[in-house]
Amino acid sequence: MTRDVVQGAAVALTGPAGSGKSTELLRRALDEARAGRRVLLAAPSDAGVARLRALAAAAGGGAGIECTSFGELAFDVLREMRAAEGLAPLRAIDDVRASVHFERAGARLFSLEWTEFVNAEIDPEITGLRAPERFSAAAFRLIRKLRASLVSPEAFRIAGLRGATAFYGQPPNFASADLLMETQPKYRDSLNVTPGELARQHAREVDLVKVLAQLYAAYVEELVSGGCLTPTDAVYEATWEMRRRPERFAAARSRFAAAFVDDAQDLTGGQLGFLEALFGESLGGVTLAGDVAQATRGFAAGARGAEVFKRAGRTVRAAGSYRSVPAIERAARIGLDPAAADGAREPGRRSDAVQLYRAQSARDEARFVAAEAARLIAGGMAPERIAVVTRNLRCAHVYVEALLAAGIPTDVGGAASLYEFPAVLDALAALWSAVDPFRHEYLLRNLEAPWLRLSDASIAVLCGDAEAPQPLLFELPEGEPEEDAGPRWDRRRDLRLGRNVTRGDVDSALSPEARERVEAFRAARERWEGAARTLGPAELARLIFDESVLATLRDDARGRFEGGLVARLIDEVDAFSAREPLGSLGDFLTWAERVAEAEADLLNLALRDRGALRVVDVEAAKGDEFDAVFVVDVRAGAWPRYYVPDAFLFMPAAGMIPKENVGDADAARTAKFTYSLFRYKLREKYNAEERRAFYCAASRARQRLYVSASGRATRGVSAPEILEELSRRL
Repeated sequence: MTRDVVQGAAVALTGPAGSGKSTELLRRALDEARAGRRVLLAAPSDAGVARLRALAAAAGGGAGIECTSFGELAFDVLREMRAAEGLAPLRAIDDVRASVHFERAGARLFSLEWTEFVNAEIDPEITGLRAPERFSAAAFRLIRKLRASLVSPEAFRIAGLRGATAFYGQPPNFASADLLMETQPKYRDSLNVTPGELARQHAREVDLVKVLAQLYAAYVEELVSGGCLTPTDAVYEATWEMRRRPERFAAARSRFAAAFVDDAQDLTGGQLGFLEALFGESLGGVTLAGDVAQATRGFAAGARGAEVFKRAGRTVRAAGSYRSVPAIERAARIGLDPAAADGAREPGRRSDAVQLYRAQSARDEARFVAAEAARLIAGGMAPERIAVVTRNLRCAHVYVEALLAAGIPTDVGGAASLYEFPAVLDALAALWSAVDPFRHEYLLRNLEAPWLRLSDASIAVLCGDAEAPQPLLFELPEGEPEEDAGPRWDRRRDLRLGRNVTRGDVDSALSPEARERVEAFRAARERWEGAARTLGPAELARLIFDESVLATLRDDARGRFEGGLVARLIDEVDAFSAREPLGSLGDFLTWAERVAEAEADLLNLALRDRGALRVVDVEAAKGDEFDAVFVVDVRAGAWPRYYVPDAFLFMPAAGMIPKENVGDADAARTAKFTYSLFRYKLREKYNAEERRAFYCAASRARQRLYVSASGRATRGVSAPEILEELSRRL
């Protein structure tokens, strides 16, 4: 690449994966810093910022370069502004805690207490409200995207009402042959609408816009009153503040002479607007590096993709790829666009660099991955130079289990919940035993855990009645049985297991070995309860783990992996203690249960073991490269995932697009939703983004690429079968 600078306009560095964009971006940033100018080095994601930080440190970058995320920088801007105006400081929260604020804001809605409902100004029979939890989750996802795109509650309301008026005021031709042909037969009835039915759907859509606009405004008010912001909210608030009062933020705008942004194709509208607020609408002094073919955050986060690079006054494109051998590059291109890659096919040539495998089951596929990874490691390849990339980490447990069974050190990173792993659940069970031994689901897990390992027969004894139980100090109060308790309900049964374990009522019926283990557990519990009077939650958790889950870890790949998971859980306790200085271990466990119920896209696992094979999702793999990459579960429905729209969609031009046709309706879907799928080609765009995710994953490989799937291939109608396309063309 050559150095190109356009005064007063952004510069774009583009090119295929592995063409050296990030290297060139960093070189330019270092040159600016060495010339005595202060520069911003950033990326849309925290993982991208961490990677840039490591690269800058390795290249000797230091003074003059500030490598930070947009959220962190926005918080700095807001803190300086609030301190100067004598306002209370802000608190940074994550998306899970933001979802708690959202639930508070929506509590009145779901109890139908809003004045508009009481006065019958809004019909409560609107899309999604039949299932409040589903409605709440979909509304929160929508509002997060609106915040990320700098759309205010009022702007959302206006766009929603305008879109409804435009669509229903001049409806499209629902009898169009193209529309009918592209609509599945089971949904064609939604296009058979009368003027009266359209008027009814219009009224429902207007009500939906009003409800969501008020819910959005209530959520923002809840955040503002609590002084809490997520990084996305901080970018939103900082951008609007700088736009409203530009003279107040002159120092913030003069803080950097230039900015260098990697993975710019994943910038959201809010992040782009924040850059504009700092560097002007023309983005003078900003260099954007990225690849449109790796834009994978459009549907999930509202990233702008190719639109970002249209802002550049000058584009520098790199040709070729230094990373992958030609066979891997060709396979990645076929996955991205089979039609465009046909010209790259070379009949008669087969390369060992790319291996395809279709297994009978997911377990068979996982065994293949583990066997090939073990063979590569035996041949001298370091485990950390191997990656298993999946589209969804929630489906990766079978691969992790196979790798650990093969004795391969493994670590996990990406959008996933820490609380889905058995080792973490065992650790939580140990903590619960010190807080509430009558949480029987956790107590049973303790009895079965490796550090106690009681047999089923011993557990059955502990669950039974004692022949001569100790008399209760106080009689249990009479109470009504629970709805599903059955006719033989007895309050004592709710306490029996915990009572037998803590008091030893059935110890005489246990075998000597089982009795010894239960007595050791009882003594440990007493120590932990005593320590809770003097130790904070973090110190108490470490003590409990040292005497339980960590004491039984094996010195092998599985023990190493589970130890890393427990270390992450300790980090969670530390973070909770820092946020809640007066919180107890019980408070943390209650919060952990709330986090465990959160959606995976609100959570993230950072890699910890630098010497382990990595199991990651696409976003966690971006920017990295490996000698060998396994792209797994490449089957229709998993990769690409089936397009399953939320209960309602929003597009600035079309407004709200409700999916469910509620109320007195014959069709399951609204006419607007069926038409919008056809008009805006949403499924096709979604599948194209899934293909870009495959290209991004496959292009991480330098020497070896494995693509695998399980089960029989589909016809590839709703979602393409990428593995079959590769089989036909390679």
